[in-house]
Amino acid sequence: MEQEKLRYPTGRFKYGEKYTESDTSHAIKRISEFPEKLRQTISQIPKEKLNLTYRDEGWTGLQVINHLGDVYINAYMRTKWVLTEDRPTLKPYDENGCSRLPDSFYGEIDITLGVLDNLIKRWIFLLRAIPSTAFSREIYHPELQLFMRLDEVVATYAWHGYHHIAHLEIIKNK
Repeated sequence: MEQEKLRYPTGRFKYGEKYTESDTSHAIKRISEFPEKLRQTISQIPKEKLNLTYRDEGWTGLQVINHLGDVYINAYMRTKWVLTEDRPTLKPYDENGCSRLPDSFYGEIDITLGVLDNLIKRWIFLLRAIPSTAFSREIYHPELQLFMRLDEVVATYAWHGYHHIAHLEIIKNK
């Protein structure tokens, strides 16, 4: 499989799209279903395969799983910033650097999945409780050098989780 397809098995996320209320509701639903889909995928991967990478110079299955904890912690906080500050700046973080830290190789997957389950439940509660007008609030992404609306942020994270499930599927099928 070519490197681009291995890196982005579900395709790249397209920034700058417009989202309807229906699109945002669908993205929130996908995020709410994500922890269970992740559990199902992981349950089909033999534990020893979690040390394999999905591509050359890619992360191991364990790194991908633990990265998802980092991702959704950031997603939750970025949502809070966009709801409480006037056009805040998103704080980028070094994902590759974080993926080399000891906790990225944490083998107690059930702990990581529990963090994701509970964090996403709380985040989904917040997203469903805010008025639809809040999804037009913006956050500045300095790496991309653009303002993103909250509905686009939510769509990004709906894509991101399934993007990494696809990586785990590649590992499962090795």
